[in-house]
Order: sequence, then C-alpha cells, then structure tokens
Amino acid sequence: MSAKTLKDLRKAKGLTMGRLAELSGVSAKTISQYEKNPPARPSRKALSKISEALGVSTDELTACIYPSKAAGKKAEQEPYAGDVLTLEDAHVSRLVRLIDKELEELRFILMDTAELADDHPSIARYLAMVGEDIDLLLDIRARFA
Repeated sequence: MSAKTLKDLRKAKGLTMGRLAELSGVSAKTISQYEKNPPARPSRKALSKISEALGVSTDELTACIYPSKAAGKKAEQEPYAGDVLTLEDAHVSRLVRLIDKELEELRFILMDTAELADDHPSIARYLAMVGEDIDLLLDIRARFA
C-alpha cells in the first residue's frame, strides 16, 4: 500500500473526512482524532467500520494509523514466527481462573455504569473499551477450552 497515513489513504480514495464519516458511520471527530492523535487503545469497531468504508483490511488501516507500532510488531514477530508456546496444565488452569476473575470484574463494571453512559459520552467510550476487553478475554478463554 502506498498511503503512509490515514489522511493519505482517505485522500487517495477521494474522500473528505465528512464523507468518510458518512460511509463508515463513525463521527468526523473520531476520524480526525485517528488522523491527528490516535488513541492508545483504538476501538476495534471503529477501525472495522473505517477500513470497510475505505476498502482496505483492518491491518492495512492500523498500519497507516500506527506506523511505528506496526513496524515494531512485525520486527518482534519475525524472530518467533515458528515458535510455539507450550504451557503446563497447571499454568492453563491458573490462566483460566485469572481470565474468569477479570471477566467477572469487567462485567460488574459494565452493569454498574451502564446507566451513566447515555448522559456521559466519555463513560460510553470507556464502556465500549471494556466490552472489547471482554470479547478479547472470551476469545482467549475459548482457546484454552
């Protein structure tokens, strides 16, 4: 891909921020944030919507938004590409217990603060991240089952 940034990619597709917002269903403010100062913990949902609207994979979009992280990740992965992590049964059991405990705490946070989300956009964004963390932990836990 020749685009080096999200802005370059958007312009290469002939889109304004407003038009990309319309196509993706993500606010122009969020797109602007991802172009100028992306969050440390990006929303997978927003990335998915933007990448779909731009016609690129989420990985390609992430590489445009976070070029140094993508390059660092690739460099880190190459030496270990063929390695397999082996865990003892006791380690797996302990990890599953830790994941279950974290899931319980995250679900409590969701239930305890859900009513506030409608009136406080920052809490709504936080809860979206909590939801993504829950999804990730459930995926990891399923791999140990």
